[in-house]
Amino acid sequence: MPYHSLMTTNAMFNSALQSLPQFIMETDADWGMVYDWMEDMCGPLRDEHWEEVAQVYKEFNNDSRF
Repeated sequence: MPYHSLMTTNAMFNSALQSLPQFIMETDADWGMVYDWMEDMCGPLRDEHWEEVAQVYKEFNNDSRF
């Protein structure tokens, strides 16, 4: 993958990951909705990306403020 494409992909992923808590809160999203939303935002993700998504999802769902 060309360097520019990799940087664009990483930027898109990071942006989507930062927006993920808001998406979950606004839609009361379950894992299936999160999965679909992340792929709509970024395209197919690698396993290491899914691990990061799962960590944010888990932390957000365990946060008693929400």
